[in-house]
Amino acid sequence: MFRAMNGYDKRQWQEEQAARDAALEVQREKWAKAKARAARNAQRKIDRLARKLSEQGDLTDWEEEFTGSVGERLDKFGSAFQDPEKGRPADALSFAQKRVVAALNKKAKGNKAGKPEKTKSRKPLKAKSSFKKKNSYQPRVRDIHEDVREPEDNHEVDSEPFIPEVPKAEVHPPFLRIVK
Repeated sequence: MFRAMNGYDKRQWQEEQAARDAALEVQREKWAKAKARAARNAQRKIDRLARKLSEQGDLTDWEEEFTGSVGERLDKFGSAFQDPEKGRPADALSFAQKRVVAALNKKAKGNKAGKPEKTKSRKPLKAKSSFKKKNSYQPRVRDIHEDVREPEDNHEVDSEPFIPEVPKAEVHPPFLRIVK
């Protein structure tokens, strides 16, 4: 009976493993299709931006080289980057490449004159505090120059140093109470 149970467990495990492998293969195919689709979309967008900028005459040599090299890598590998730390595995472009494409897109949309775009002012999320800011900052320190008395005549110096008077605090005897 022990051998029959082992055979059954092994067969059941093999069937479950085959089902898991089949599901994983289906998921890998989905990921591959998604990556290929992302590469095609990125390639189309880069080509469109390069064409539009070259028609406007705004495409620089660096931008032309960037679009060409990224396009080649997208065609050849389906992704323009290899290091997984630079972007997500399913993406066609790295984070930095996406920023460059976004800058090209801004440039193509009409920021021709080099003027910075006007940003909309946003209202703060929190209500303003009711505490008012102080107009000027004054440090809470003692100025040592206030303690020095100026001599009445510039030639004559007092033989006795000036010692400022410090008011004496009232001294109270300690308050003691018996606790029962």
